[in-house]
Amino acid sequence: MVSDVLSVDTWVGAPELRSGRGRIPAAPSAGGRWLSDPTEDPNALPPSPVIAPVLRPPGRRGQRRFTLLLGGALVVLILIRLLTTHPLPAPSHHSSTGAVAGYLIGLEHNDVAEVGRYLAPAQESKASALVKAFTSRHAYIAAPALAFASQGPRRATITISLQVCFPLHGTKQYGCEPVGHAPLGLPDQLTCIRVNGAWYVTTLFKPS
Repeated sequence: MVSDVLSVDTWVGAPELRSGRGRIPAAPSAGGRWLSDPTEDPNALPPSPVIAPVLRPPGRRGQRRFTLLLGGALVVLILIRLLTTHPLPAPSHHSSTGAVAGYLIGLEHNDVAEVGRYLAPAQESKASALVKAFTSRHAYIAAPALAFASQGPRRATITISLQVCFPLHGTKQYGCEPVGHAPLGLPDQLTCIRVNGAWYVTTLFKPS
């Protein structure tokens, strides 16, 4: 009877299996094809193919996140330095910061005359020894800047920021560290005094 036939698609070219209630097609084999159920809509669109998501190695995503975090941390450190330090002003005796600028620029370029010009009159003769203390150790300073200034009518304290570069022990390579961490015993604060209306530096910036 028709009612005893199962309502399933028929596989053409495949052997049939018999059941108690009708014929059931066997599993598809090469060269066969399915015949649609006559009750189906012949104008129906075929089902859309299933697209599998693209799988990416988890390690690459974690590495990218770490790189972004590291880059962000470096940007923050650069901004902190830019916001907490100020470029040196033009060398001058009209202000304590100007005197410090001339003093540090002279040391940076190993210029004895410039160093002596901004040392206090009582210490001007020590300018040559200051420069020689750096050159004898093959050390130098770089990127001098001002971090903080506290000034009164006749006395001022200037906190500086700079890199001290020196040869690494046993090698021909140089290493640079902030003045507060360098192993040469250099101060990160300079004292200035006002003499006859002009500002001078009294701190001897000399490696120990």
